Amino acid sequence: MFGAIELEQFEGLTSMPQDYASAWHSLMDDLIGASYKPLLCLGKQIVNGVNYFFIAEQTLITNPPVRRVVKIVITQFGNRYEIVSIEEI
Repeated sequence: MFGAIELEQFEGLTSMPQDYASAWHSLMDDLIGASYKPLLCLGKQIVNGVNYFFIAEQTLITNPPVRRVVKIVITQFGNRYEIVSIEEI
């Protein structure tokens, strides 16, 4: 259904669906200033492209390191990915 959020269910990060893994690894592995560990794939929304929703652990590279849980939205247009938002929850 166009515009609806489709919830995703899987067991652990090793079974992350390929489309989620592609979105995650295309952007999150190369960020500077923080590292991210995916905890949960919430779902995806098909609109003008595809929005992927994640819950992740963010570790800010500070002294001492700051850890928090964030919601990340990544959008896909064709073969291009962009981070829409990273918000603390």
